[in-house]
Amino acid sequence: MTTQNINIALLLDSKDYGGIETHVANLAKGLHSSGHRVKIILLNNYGEHPIFESDEFLRSMLLKLDGSLTALYGFLKVFNIDLVHTHGYKAGIIGRITCKLMNTAVVSTFHSGEKGNIKLQLYGWIDRMTAHSFPCICVSDKIKQSGNLTAEVIQNFVELPSDLPGKLATKLLSKSGKTTAPSKQVAFVGRLSYEKGPDVFIRLAQQLPEYDFSIYGSGPMLEEISTTASSNVTLEGHVKSMNTHWSKISLLCITSREEGLPLVAIEALVRGIPVISFDIGGIASVVINSVNGWLIEPYNETAFLKSIKKGQRLTNEKRTEMSSFSYLYIKNNFSSNAVVPQIFNVYSKALIGVSHAK
Repeated sequence: MTTQNINIALLLDSKDYGGIETHVANLAKGLHSSGHRVKIILLNNYGEHPIFESDEFLRSMLLKLDGSLTALYGFLKVFNIDLVHTHGYKAGIIGRITCKLMNTAVVSTFHSGEKGNIKLQLYGWIDRMTAHSFPCICVSDKIKQSGNLTAEVIQNFVELPSDLPGKLATKLLSKSGKTTAPSKQVAFVGRLSYEKGPDVFIRLAQQLPEYDFSIYGSGPMLEEISTTASSNVTLEGHVKSMNTHWSKISLLCITSREEGLPLVAIEALVRGIPVISFDIGGIASVVINSVNGWLIEPYNETAFLKSIKKGQRLTNEKRTEMSSFSYLYIKNNFSSNAVVPQIFNVYSKALIGVSHAK
């Protein structure tokens, strides 16, 4: 089968804004730009989707099913789909079973290193066990190793907005004085779950009352975080998109206990926002210590505090230098132009495998 101008379905089960959803949106745009026909398929209809229906272009690609294997089978047949790319455990399990029955090429991406509760751990185990005979992608080496998967490691990426360089330049030039304004936010962006370490972020905020801290996200630890948050912490809650909030943020903190390669780190860096993170998962591939952010020995909160102070005291010249490096580094290594061809190489192998099986 030719790999030019193929019909691709990006399959996931989703109702909220998150890293996987942003990844799929970026991938859909990147594949379309490469000349392929793309459909974004939601296994279930949970109502209006905050990402895929807030963008007119993505909405034109979107189709919602009823959650059944039969509905997916019918869709693949009617639309003559050449390849299905699954994201998330439920889409992975159902997608691979359906594609096996139809002898359709399928690729699965494993995004998360989080264990979650017992139910999620069980689903994750089934997902990994059923993936071993199919082409897979992991967004970090740690996810590949923890899942004992035979997979290509292809890291997360962003679709660069066409006007981003201009916005970044305006942002940098508009700063005045020798230091960044102390009122700028030190931010946590992500799910409020134990693996993401929002409680660590709260402890950091408690020890730095001179700075404003903000938490974007919701999750199972929301009540605990709300109770323990100090007066310098603002709980922004779950937001549909970070696009209108990035300009308020001075530093992004990743306090996770477990990680793959969080897309939020790439999104911050491409906007010139330094990232401070524990050195876990695939973080070191995007955060270059003391160049565009700071890598901290895992769980060393004292060192994390020192880096926040250092980041908030950056001179305008140094911040401009870090921001410019970040944008170019992400553009050259973690943009859709750099990464989508790597993903398509995996597609090609999957298509060849199915062709040989016929």
